[in-house]
Amino acid sequence: MCSTAGLGSQREPLRILAILFLLGLILFLIAACRQHEYAGTVFQEANLAAPIRGQNYDGAPFELAELIGDPVLLFFGYTFCPDICPLTMLELTAAKEMLEKDVPALGSDLKVVFVSVDPQRDSLSRLEPYILAFDPRFYAVRVPETELEAVKQGYGLYTGAAEGHSLDDEYYLLDHTSRIFLIDREGNWRALFSADVTSETLAADLKELLR
Repeated sequence: MCSTAGLGSQREPLRILAILFLLGLILFLIAACRQHEYAGTVFQEANLAAPIRGQNYDGAPFELAELIGDPVLLFFGYTFCPDICPLTMLELTAAKEMLEKDVPALGSDLKVVFVSVDPQRDSLSRLEPYILAFDPRFYAVRVPETELEAVKQGYGLYTGAAEGHSLDDEYYLLDHTSRIFLIDREGNWRALFSADVTSETLAADLKELLR
């Protein structure tokens, strides 16, 4: 006669493994169904981004509308900015590199555009070494002073001499609106990010918004 006493002890590990498998499956499904929480402000309505025309750092004409078909991260700043602008550009550089590694098609399509709000000092020869320090594939655009006001209005930007500075000074500092605009492949405003967003957070949002 065969004893069944050992069968229960043999089945117990299998039962535990089955329970662990089910728990893992449940946790996976919960994670998959969890809605992504965006760090940026996402626009639900499609609104065409305001036009920007100027010159790229290499002297080539630049027109934002010509980038339709690719997603664009757009940031306004100036090369004499001592803190916010270079730090933001570093995060944009890192975010693009992350996407190129994780989602190569999206990473290679993503365009990064830096537009100077200080054309008085930001000549093309000044913009070139500045943008090359981050990524030579990025655009660094100088908009003529006569057209910059229209661009600022189109994007809701403020610029002005920082407290204690004058635009007549040689080394003045500017207060300016610091935002990152995401423009989708159709040329519409898609999202808005604060300048202090991290590259990891930005990349995560872009994966969700542009997939």
